[in-house]
Amino acid sequence: SAVGAGFTSKAQTQIDNLIKPAPVGEQGSSLDSPPITNDQLPITNSRIRTRLLVGADGARSRIRQAAGIQTKGWPYWQSCVVATIKPEKSHNNVAYERFWPSGPIGVLPLPGNRCQVVWTAPHAEAKALLELDEQQFLQKLEYHTGGLLGKLELIGSRYLFPVQLMQSDRYAQHRLALIGDAAHCCHPVAGQGMNLGIRDAAALAQILTAAHQQGEDIGAIDVLKRYESWRKTENLTILGMTDFLDRMFSNNWLPVVAIRRFGLWMLRHISPVKIYVLQLMTGLRGRPPKLASD
Repeated sequence: SAVGAGFTSKAQTQIDNLIKPAPVGEQGSSLDSPPITNDQLPITNSRIRTRLLVGADGARSRIRQAAGIQTKGWPYWQSCVVATIKPEKSHNNVAYERFWPSGPIGVLPLPGNRCQVVWTAPHAEAKALLELDEQQFLQKLEYHTGGLLGKLELIGSRYLFPVQLMQSDRYAQHRLALIGDAAHCCHPVAGQGMNLGIRDAAALAQILTAAHQQGEDIGAIDVLKRYESWRKTENLTILGMTDFLDRMFSNNWLPVVAIRRFGLWMLRHISPVKIYVLQLMTGLRGRPPKLASD
């Protein structure tokens, strides 16, 4: 929402005034040695001590790498072109996703009647989309989105990202927890990446709050393992689902097409199936964090 975006912007400004972004130089896992050393902060050789370090620094997390946490997964044959657009028609706060044999196109509503487009295509095709001039890109986008939002205006630059599936072997170790893309990555189909990250953060906050109230050390491994056991399996379910959806919808083999059409028919006409899938994708299956479900 616009209110949420305003709050986030103000909070980020306050954070930026206090801490200047810089790469992590060294990480430890004991209170006897500082968890972070950063020679590029305003104070030379400054040290930050904390009982818990939360790695939320993205898919190529330097914190995860420094901690020696391995990952499993694979790259896809696709990349994403990401762009912000302003449509002629109101998006009415509705997200759209259209499926093409080359990959899905997600259109996500933003404040100010803007939308973020996540266009997934094979690597060469995605690179070609990035290199088109603005008008050619918008014409293709209008065609591939079926003209749902009328004429489109491009705001800012376009970006290209490779797509991968990744799951960390561990989400936690002594005085360290990983959340969001630092812990896992999924295909952008169905727009689940941010949802998983939000639920990770909410679950970790819930675990840490309960531990603090009970007088426990929030950085202790037995506390952080509660977070890992909660979120790791649930995230793996969504990672598997997004992988399955991408392979089902990026395929023109007739048996797969028949299965896909039958699945869509079930979603339209069988309420329990529709409800189950919606609950799964919105995090209401399993154990939703209190913060995310309130």
